[in-house]
Amino acid sequence: MSGRKERWKPHNESRRERLMLAAIELLEETPAGVEVPVVQIAERAGLAKSVMYRQFAGREELDRLARRDIAERFTNEIEDALDISVGSINEILYRTVEAVVAWVQGHPRLHEFLKTGPSEENSDTDALSSLITSISSSVTSLVTGLAGVVGVADDDAADTMTFAIVSMTEATVTRWATDPSPALPRERLISEVASYAWHVVDGVARQHDLVLDPDLPLTTIISQLAARA
Repeated sequence: MSGRKERWKPHNESRRERLMLAAIELLEETPAGVEVPVVQIAERAGLAKSVMYRQFAGREELDRLARRDIAERFTNEIEDALDISVGSINEILYRTVEAVVAWVQGHPRLHEFLKTGPSEENSDTDALSSLITSISSSVTSLVTGLAGVVGVADDDAADTMTFAIVSMTEATVTRWATDPSPALPRERLISEVASYAWHVVDGVARQHDLVLDPDLPLTTIISQLAARA
């Protein structure tokens, strides 16, 4: 019996993937506030409605896994933009904010869907809040790693700083993207938010007696600070 289950496992995983991707595709095509029917998801995936209920415990599980997939897509784009090996601090901040703007503006329904429930089982936190915390943790690890190069260790300050920047960026971009008549054009918004992020980073650095040049390649700054240390 167990051997039979193993043989069917790839087939079932493929069906689950097809159903989840179909749900995400239809979500993007559906007006805000309108729920995508299960039968429509099954039809888009090329499967019978009954298959959906054999692959998932119910609609709640399908939605939860869809949120997880959406959050991973968002995270991957942000982490690509955060590549510290290329560019200055200003350039890294600008392209990261630009990536957030592009994703939120390009996928408004998916972004809104992240607020409708959790992405993890037995969680009371909606997927967007979990996503912000996850990205903040990734950035915190990066910041504390860089700080360790120059002998500065303040994990609590780094955690507070990165969460403030990430949550501020997401909230500001969301407000701009959902405003039918935004006060700032797209490029100005990106520049402004990146500037706010830089001032937070600069303020924390100066508290540790570090003066950073935001226009130098970050790898150069790290090398210089390491040499001084």
